[in-house]
Amino acid sequence: MLDPVARRVWTLERFGLTPRKVVARLRNRVEPRILCVSLPKAGTHLLERALCLHPRLYRRIVPTLHDDNIGRWNGLEALLGKLAPGQILVSHLEFRPEYREVLARHDVHCIFLIRNPRDLLVSQSFYIAAEKRHRLHQLFASQPDLKARLRLAISGDPACRLPSIGERLAHFAGWLQESDVVVRYEDLIGRGGGGEVGVQQATLRSIYQSLDFPQGDAFLRFLNEHLFSRVSPTFRRGTKGEWRQHFDGEIEQLFRSKAGGEADRYGYNLAPGT
Repeated sequence: MLDPVARRVWTLERFGLTPRKVVARLRNRVEPRILCVSLPKAGTHLLERALCLHPRLYRRIVPTLHDDNIGRWNGLEALLGKLAPGQILVSHLEFRPEYREVLARHDVHCIFLIRNPRDLLVSQSFYIAAEKRHRLHQLFASQPDLKARLRLAISGDPACRLPSIGERLAHFAGWLQESDVVVRYEDLIGRGGGGEVGVQQATLRSIYQSLDFPQGDAFLRFLNEHLFSRVSPTFRRGTKGEWRQHFDGEIEQLFRSKAGGEADRYGYNLAPGT
């Protein structure tokens, strides 16, 4: 069971509302402005935490951005134009060519987080079936079992505006070339999620270097020790390779037929069991 006190404390910390961060915000002048992009269920909470644990970085009080809500703020251009030093926007925005110029115009760094699409599909299938507020909840909850939900998540449902996994990967693929750094979820999770501490530390170092905001070994060790956390409201398990428990030959074949080429672009068209 999640500790509600810990979650409230983290909420204040991530949005820059703790006393030390309020003071730091008044002094921020050269800290990077940051846009985080990921597909839904790719581990966005972990990337956000890797940044918001820094004493001078914090998330702007704006919901996670996506193509259905970005119009509330008159588009990405308007949002980035008001982004202050040290502020972070978290998004599931599909790539558009014009975003390249918008980011450059406002001197905003972009981090693109990717995850093995198989694990993404497993996480999505569990999450939507349990989250009654999600617009696709009834569709997923009505499926007879997890295998049926995985088939749905892989193949999509045009009538319900659910793209196939291949279509979703294609919609985001432009970020692979246009981000300052592409981060693999599997490299970020560290020991807490079944990864390696050395790989995690190297990944954290590369993230901050890509922001022109390099950090010393002491802070990186602090991140290693505190990064993996269950305080996110969307956290379920957070481990890598869970797909192996749920993909059989039929599901893997369906996945490859719908996402093979796109998964390969992301570097994840792996042989079963690897």
